[in-house]
Amino acid sequence: MLLRLVRVSPSFIPIFTKRFENDTNTLEHPPSAPKTGWDRVKAMYSTDEYGERSAELHSVVQSSLCGAFIGACMGGFVSSRQAYLYFIENNQATIFKTTMQAKKRLQDYVTLKFAKGAYTWGWKLGIFTGIFSLLATTVSVYNDETRLTDFIGAGTITGGMCRVHLGLAATVVGAGLGAVLSTISGLAILGILKVSGFSMNDVRKALYSVKEARHDQFNQALEKSSTIKNDNLTQHHDSLVKEKGEEKIAEIQ
Repeated sequence: MLLRLVRVSPSFIPIFTKRFENDTNTLEHPPSAPKTGWDRVKAMYSTDEYGERSAELHSVVQSSLCGAFIGACMGGFVSSRQAYLYFIENNQATIFKTTMQAKKRLQDYVTLKFAKGAYTWGWKLGIFTGIFSLLATTVSVYNDETRLTDFIGAGTITGGMCRVHLGLAATVVGAGLGAVLSTISGLAILGILKVSGFSMNDVRKALYSVKEARHDQFNQALEKSSTIKNDNLTQHHDSLVKEKGEEKIAEIQ
């Protein structure tokens, strides 16, 4: 008993610790926004009290998924077209039992090539877009503004990384090509933002608000469906309990 009192006494006796020393009044003293560039970067890579990602990381994930989808479509369509032409050219003298068999073989071959092309191009373009977006967003958050040099630097590094396994010459070519493409895309994005009057932070917050609205709609639909699904069952259970009365487990056994 004495040992238990000794263990719990520091948290209850004021002489050991000050009461409410960790409490803060967020109404009178709201949490200040990150001031330095590194503080903004740390806030970007951290989660909030609900475990949610920041708006910047959410935009990076969305860009990666969009790039993977576009790459899968491009790779699948290009590979399926090439597979169709290859099958027609190399099966001119092939004898099939029926026309349905030839069509089935062609469909299977084209479908398989479509899946392989979609997989190959999808993950490559998804990783490329993800790295590019992550680098550009990180530099933009650090500077607290979006510049053309952010896109150029991210494109140069990403293009070089994609060709580093082919040697130094291929790395330089990839970096140069990435710099050119990122310059074009950066000019287009900055031009659209300037004409529209929005900033990149506004776009990220808008995308994040869409995600939150989608989650809210999903939770509301889920709650509504569960209420409707269990409403009749609950009423039937309550009616049986009223008719037969409650029974104890010992009495049932």
